[in-house]
Order: sequence, then structure tokens, then C-alpha cells
Amino acid sequence: MKLTVFAVLLLLVFSALSGCAGPDYPPLPDDPIAFKTGSFEDTEHDGALYATLEYGGRTYIGYGTANRRFSRDKAESCIGYIVMDGNITSVPDPDNRNSRVYTLVGDPAHDFLMDFDKTAGPMNQPYFWRAVDTRGKDIAVPEFIDDPGYEYWR
Repeated sequence: MKLTVFAVLLLLVFSALSGCAGPDYPPLPDDPIAFKTGSFEDTEHDGALYATLEYGGRTYIGYGTANRRFSRDKAESCIGYIVMDGNITSVPDPDNRNSRVYTLVGDPAHDFLMDFDKTAGPMNQPYFWRAVDTRGKDIAVPEFIDDPGYEYWR
């Protein structure tokens, strides 16, 4: 019995060390962007207030969540982190760099960004942001993003 338990533990250690436990998200770069959130009000429809991110001269608002087709290898590169200030959390922690922002594989125009808290538990999932200048345009929405039906994007 002890030999079986030891063998299983050894197998788990080797699989984790070899990367067989699954790919990790790309690391934070040496010169990360510190994304500060802003706000955007949809005055055309329902008056909803959305958090925003600014990247590459574009404004992004929330778009959707990951579905079953999502895998970690869809994250192309980490470009920075969301600053945990009074806009995004009730307990500000400006030194927290765990809510990372990523570009996506297969999205060279960067119409979407993804954020994920790397310290969150296993039930946490990525959240996706879409550039507001894509509204009303026929763009390819990645198959692994579920649209939660925000009025703004209809």
C-alpha cells in the first residue's frame, strides 16, 4: 500500500515538473503595462456603466467569459496587469500584479483582450474584453468566448 501511494505521488511530481499537468499562462513581461480601469456609460441603450481598459489607443469594455472550448494556449502573450485600485476593488492593493492581461492567439488586430487572476482558485475563469470600435462591425469572435448578452453589443 505504501509503495502504491509513493508511486502515485512520484508520478504526480514528475507530471507537474514536466509540464504534463497543463500549460501555464505566459509570464508577466519585464516591462508590463499597469492597466488602470476607467468607466464607460452606454447612453444609447440602457445606461449601463462598464469598466474600461485602454490599450494601443483603443478602449475595451467587457464582452464575455470562457466556454468549454477555451484552453490556456489561447493566451498569446501577457502584456500587463490590472491595477487593483479603488475603481476595481473595495480593498485597494496597488502592488498586486496578479490580475494579468493577455492578447489572444489568432487575433492579430487585438480586437479582444483577456484577463485572468493567476492566484484565483480552480473555479475562476478568464474574462474577455472587446474593443468598442468593433461595435457594429463583422469581426470574428473567437469560438471559446461566450457572449453574456450585454445590450451594448447587440
